Amino acid sequence: MKNAFPPARPWVLPLAVLLCAVAVRLAVADDEVALHVRTVLATDSGSDFDNRLDGYRRQLRGLFHYTSYRLVKEEERHCPLGRKNNFEIPGGRFLEVLPVALRENRVRLRVLLIEGTSPPPLDTDFTVPNRGNIWVGGPRNPEGVLLISIGAEATP
Repeated sequence: MKNAFPPARPWVLPLAVLLCAVAVRLAVADDEVALHVRTVLATDSGSDFDNRLDGYRRQLRGLFHYTSYRLVKEEERHCPLGRKNNFEIPGGRFLEVLPVALRENRVRLRVLLIEGTSPPPLDTDFTVPNRGNIWVGGPRNPEGVLLISIGAEATP
């Protein structure tokens, strides 16, 4: 009896696996988010404005009424939706950011500010525009107040 199928080539299975992996990667590519966390020290001493914050000048001056703003820390992470990310905030605090969903060009974030073992002073969900940010009036600091910017951008 003659075989109806041609003999299998040894490279067919590895190629099929590779193509499936690429297809899966392309299918979940929209489920990745770049998280941007900036910590700013705001005070009423002086009138300095950190030039690294120039793109946020209008937001900061419109939301908060301090005379001086200095970028203390900036961090960016790329991660899939559903993965928690901890960002160290000056003063021994951590900001836990969990990108939950991306819908209609907006990113929903679950945010906790963790200070030691006490209940989190911030435990909430935010929705930000894709490539946008929110500002949170953070904890007091001996030198002033820490303001925290949390931004999110869906990555291709």
